[in-house]
Amino acid sequence: MTAESGSEFHFSPRPNRAAEISWRPWSEAAFAEARDLQRPILLSISAVWCHWCHVMDETTYSDQEVIDLVNEWYLPIRVDNDVRPDINQRYNMGGWPTTAFLTSDGDILTGATYLNPEQMRDGATRVVEYWHQNRADIEAKVEEGRRAAAAAGAAGAGPLDGGIVGEILGSVEGAYDPVNGGFGTAPKFPQTDALSLLAEQSIAGGRPELMEMAGHTLERMAGGGTYDHVEGGFFRYSTTEDWSVPHFEKMLEDHAGLIAALARTGQGEILDDAGRYLDTVLRDPGTGLYGGSQDADEAYYALDAEGRRAGQAPYVDRRVYAAWNAALAVAYLEADLRLDRPALRERAAQLLKSLFGSLYDDERGMDRTEGVGGQLQDQVWALRASVWAAARGLGDVWRDRAVALAEQMERRYGNQAGGYVDSDAGDHLGRLSEELKPLAENAEAAIGLLELDALIGDPGLDLHKRAEGALGAVASLPRSHGTLAAVFAQALDRLGRPPVKVETGDAALARTALAANPYAVVVLTDRPDAVVCVGTTCFAPTREPSEVETLVRKDG
Repeated sequence: MTAESGSEFHFSPRPNRAAEISWRPWSEAAFAEARDLQRPILLSISAVWCHWCHVMDETTYSDQEVIDLVNEWYLPIRVDNDVRPDINQRYNMGGWPTTAFLTSDGDILTGATYLNPEQMRDGATRVVEYWHQNRADIEAKVEEGRRAAAAAGAAGAGPLDGGIVGEILGSVEGAYDPVNGGFGTAPKFPQTDALSLLAEQSIAGGRPELMEMAGHTLERMAGGGTYDHVEGGFFRYSTTEDWSVPHFEKMLEDHAGLIAALARTGQGEILDDAGRYLDTVLRDPGTGLYGGSQDADEAYYALDAEGRRAGQAPYVDRRVYAAWNAALAVAYLEADLRLDRPALRERAAQLLKSLFGSLYDDERGMDRTEGVGGQLQDQVWALRASVWAAARGLGDVWRDRAVALAEQMERRYGNQAGGYVDSDAGDHLGRLSEELKPLAENAEAAIGLLELDALIGDPGLDLHKRAEGALGAVASLPRSHGTLAAVFAQALDRLGRPPVKVETGDAALARTALAANPYAVVVLTDRPDAVVCVGTTCFAPTREPSEVETLVRKDG
């Protein structure tokens, strides 16, 4: 069986028998069936682009004994990480594939990542025996685990301390590799939030060496094996600290952050080539929307240009994920603003028109993908994209949509204690009953709310207060996240500064404003001068770059 065998599940594109396992989708019906049959659940969390997920399909899930064992003694459920990141957030066992053994109510018994056939046969046999012989002990441990999870869910809140911006920046600087760029040792991931934090703090703090760190990292990535020098685009990460040996999948999610970082560091040539990949491989020319990923295939990527023309390109996941498309639209609009790329502005305009036309609803907000309800990250990036679309002159409707999204996010994802929970996908099965407030999404939500506040300046919406609540809800988490808390530092630094809006039709004045204040919201108008508003004060129009620079640095 292959990935396109008629099943709703995606299996390895190479021959395998994984579809012979009676996989169910994550659903109330599947959980009810597990309870009725008194079977434990085998939860497999996979991903379209995941190499070892494919290997497990070809080996473990193609083993006859495993197939028989799972079908006879378990209720097997298969979930795609990209489609349901909320499930992955609660059940991931340290990577993909995740192999989780659950009670029939969805509580975790044990789990692992990749298991070979022998390990699966042994582990699955032991778990099912334990399940049938120790139900009373299991129920007691489950209840204890639920109490611990509830306590952990409330433990993220804390006071907002502006000093943590410097602490997180210090973590990023301390992890920086001055030789190879990037952070830490192998394996090395792009960490695009950390790159953007360096770029922003370089301007906000007057430290040009931080911009050099970000730029050096991107240059080393693009110059080494982590970049595809034939078809363009970045691979997911490097297994070596010098970016020479990558994992070969290519992700839309990564490219959205990389395009933004390239724009902020002024690296137009690399940005254009990465955009070439996105537009020729992941983009649907009819809709302007981008697929989620392209599979890893080491043999294919070892070929030269001529060899690739004759070869079979790795599988592309054409499913449209709202958050990643919206994030790319923001990155394209920022690239146009900073580097004068009008073609990318048009790409973003078509993308957003199609995205909102197909996945957005006035009542429920932005869906995750076709047929799947939204996640917090989809609302957050739809909000940010709407603000950017309104600011960059794509139409008056975007301002209203941004306000509507902020209201929907508050209504559907807001928590009485502050901040936003990660999912409103419509079910509370298993550990989805636990409300999680993810650090990154709450920080991005705060950024979006602060950008909207600068754009519209409506004190009645309490946007600044909402942003403060989002950050406060996760404020105790950043110190344990190191460089991965970079986006929190980005948001918190914005929160402590007055909103700045610059209205101008002069591209040079717009770039001057951003070069002096990385958080300025630049609104495209037809005026030849610039009007700068800081907080509630708007200054007289000016055509002098030096005056714009001075005004956007005012503290209100």
